[in-house]
Amino acid sequence: MTILFGLLSAFSYGYADFVGALAAKKVRALSVTTVAFSFGLVVALVSSAFFGASYGPEVIRIGILAGISSAAAITFLYAALALGPISIVSPFTAVLSAVIPVVVDVALGQQLSSLIGVAIVLILIAVVLVAFIPGDDVRLPSLRASLYSVGAGLGFAGIFLFLDMTPSDSGLGVLVVMRIVGISIMALGLLGLFFSKRSKVVLEKEIFAAGTIWLVLLAGLGDVTGNVFFMIATSSGALAIAAVLSSLYPVGTIVLARVFLKEKIALSQSIGIALAIVACALLSVG
Repeated sequence: MTILFGLLSAFSYGYADFVGALAAKKVRALSVTTVAFSFGLVVALVSSAFFGASYGPEVIRIGILAGISSAAAITFLYAALALGPISIVSPFTAVLSAVIPVVVDVALGQQLSSLIGVAIVLILIAVVLVAFIPGDDVRLPSLRASLYSVGAGLGFAGIFLFLDMTPSDSGLGVLVVMRIVGISIMALGLLGLFFSKRSKVVLEKEIFAAGTIWLVLLAGLGDVTGNVFFMIATSSGALAIAAVLSSLYPVGTIVLARVFLKEKIALSQSIGIALAIVACALLSVG
């Protein structure tokens, strides 16, 4: 169950990033995230009518922390990717977001077999190989880009850690609170840009065009389903395993880019995908 839903979580995050990136080429990334988060809230509310949701003090506390983490993760990630290079920033963020939950889980007493340990290392290597795009002009990120990458990695790790803390009987309550907090922070960011006169509009009307809005809505759906699958994965197994499997989301992005955009997959990326498959097989055995 942990392996299956961990991989489903990775694919959901991966396709959300793919369609979100396509939408962000047409309108401001912060606008895409705000609308996607809003639709994600609608999905979470509708789903909670079927799967239930409780809003006790602990659920609200965790939801607020997860919402702050999600807003910080997205904000820092886009800032880091803008400064680049993407081929270093992206895998560094993904690996950091996976390593921290693994360290925390082990420190809290989670026992991992040597086989699972090898699989985790292989997955982390696979993430780097899949996300790294080789080229002639390979440069190191600036100090600011590195700090933004660390902030994004900490933000995503925070999401994993807080979702893992969700009470088993809370249903989708944490996700609803998480989305409300995330939307509020993103909306404040948009209003800040507007009132500082750095933007003439709060939301561009282009975001509601037929060719863009569906990408944004799919991004919001993928983010929510990724969170749900991750929660199921951690409820049925170790946080460390669920976190490293979810960090494989670049694989989904790369495959979708190959299928729909006809982008070529580099040899290093193919090796990374193969390592990920081997690692998943080891996890199933271990």
